[in-house]
Amino acid sequence: MLSTRWIPTLLVGLFLLAGCGGGSNPAAPPDGWQTTDTRWWAEGVDTAQAFPNLDSLTTMGVLDQRLQLEPGGTVSREQFNRAIKQSLLPLYRNNPMVVDSLFEEYAAPQLESVELDSDIVGERGQLKSEVLNKNQKTAYEAITEYFREPQREQSPNITWPDSLRSEEYTGIVSLQVHLTVDGEGDNAVARPDAVQILSGPNPTLNRIAAKATTQATWEPAYLLKEGNWAPTESWVRFDVPFQMR
Repeated sequence: MLSTRWIPTLLVGLFLLAGCGGGSNPAAPPDGWQTTDTRWWAEGVDTAQAFPNLDSLTTMGVLDQRLQLEPGGTVSREQFNRAIKQSLLPLYRNNPMVVDSLFEEYAAPQLESVELDSDIVGERGQLKSEVLNKNQKTAYEAITEYFREPQREQSPNITWPDSLRSEEYTGIVSLQVHLTVDGEGDNAVARPDAVQILSGPNPTLNRIAAKATTQATWEPAYLLKEGNWAPTESWVRFDVPFQMR
């Protein structure tokens, strides 16, 4: 079984929802932040770099197109490695270029011993689950010997105004966040400096979730360099649910 670091969503326990009868605007950006309908960023952020499309390895620029295998057909080593890469999508989203570099250097050599024949492809043109799961785990473990995924650290309260507590204002806000690093070594902290609203039920709830996310902190992603773990920038995706109790 793969590490729980694979889980791409944060459920309600990670963000505390609280009622609010007034006070500061929970949907307003923090001081120094700029916004559009779907993007929030701190002053000085390079928006061309902070908002990559992480939907697939193709949109990330890792693969030129999505792989489709032929059931009963032969599989090349390149096709096999591409299939394993596609299965590692949640890990790639943390930092596509870093993860892909580590895949090529450390995971690919460990996959060389896999026998490639027509029997490893299922009827839907994908690697059979037993083949995929085993080699996905091998590749994941090879990469994470040198790369640690960011971990949630501090979760702020989400102020959810009483006026929005109705069935009309319920649903899940999906977010993508760029994390920049403050500090060094074990004292480093990752903080959001760019938040993208991927989807959500209501513009106001979307902005409330984005505002709360700007106040959260993470344990940074780390990259092993010359025997030392160095904090590095990363991206995370997660969901913030707004549900009536």
